[in-house]
Amino acid sequence: MPVRNRRLSIAGGLFGVLAAVSLVMPSSLIVEQAGPAIDVTGDASEDTPILTISGASTYPSDTQFYMTTVSAYGTADMGVPGAQALLALFMKDSQTVPVRSLYSAEQSAEQVDEQNAQLMTSSQDSAAVAGLAKAGYTTPMTLSVAGVADDSGARDVLQEGDVLTSITYEGTTTQLTTFADLSTVLADVPGGKQVVIGFTRDGNEREGTVTTSAYEADSTGWVHPGSRLGIYVNSEDLDFPVDISYGVNDIGGPSAGNMFALAIYDKLTEGSLGGDNIIAGTGTVSYSGEIGAIGGIQHKLVGAAEEGATYFLAPAENCAETIGYEPDNMQIFAVRTLDDSIAAAEAIGNGDTSGLITCRQVVGATE
Repeated sequence: MPVRNRRLSIAGGLFGVLAAVSLVMPSSLIVEQAGPAIDVTGDASEDTPILTISGASTYPSDTQFYMTTVSAYGTADMGVPGAQALLALFMKDSQTVPVRSLYSAEQSAEQVDEQNAQLMTSSQDSAAVAGLAKAGYTTPMTLSVAGVADDSGARDVLQEGDVLTSITYEGTTTQLTTFADLSTVLADVPGGKQVVIGFTRDGNEREGTVTTSAYEADSTGWVHPGSRLGIYVNSEDLDFPVDISYGVNDIGGPSAGNMFALAIYDKLTEGSLGGDNIIAGTGTVSYSGEIGAIGGIQHKLVGAAEEGATYFLAPAENCAETIGYEPDNMQIFAVRTLDDSIAAAEAIGNGDTSGLITCRQVVGATE
């Protein structure tokens, strides 16, 4: 064999070996696909319902509310094998994401799992508070300052650890026993106005004047009503008036809050909120009922469609990500608050969704 041909043969053989090795060796990529959609009004197992409420009257409902998930292959420690990453490139419903775009080099897979479990617990608490509030129940809590933004009007007034006790605007004082007390007042205060905040520091009662700031427009061009203090708030010592437990295992993250809150509200109120329909959705929920954006919504739409859902409630800020990924015969409605989600479910149940805002309408308004 001529020397040149021999060298090409050797080089080709080495390339083949290296290519084969790369297919079985871990890559630097995570593969995301549709995860299961789970009926939060159903059972996690034969003896364990997903959602259990005790200490209050509950009512049967024909509406099924589905939380949606994303299945991720690979961990913070190691990506998927090269072959799996390569295959995902040719699958419409799969997505490859660099490991380091999701997790820092300092995070281990165990730490990520712990964090996701904590986020799920936090989202369940938020869903309980928000759902209970819409059903007429109050969950007292302690509000404390977790931090103050550098550009906040509260910079020289409040500091980490202060316990918030009241807010006064235009002579009207509201005692702060829930996060909703604070957010409700601020929703009616224009940016640039002064409020008086009552608080305790080291056991001593104090008060200070804070100039509020207006919200900036979000990615859809929408501006949150009212204003903000520019502080980060911890909500502690929650005193639930009703016992709520969850039978969800091995699923983490905060994105089921919206659907949990809907299911809680539906169970605590008479009738079937959404009729006999399957309504899927996603979104974080705050104590005051605000719906926040999440990740992987394209995959969640697929999971919802596989369970027969024809209605999907999406955080408005995720709407742009749904365009081109809408399953056949599925209507996707934009929501910003739990009130929006409840109104959407009621409209679906009544068979008239003409007054609801679709994700395509939200995206069209920004173009």
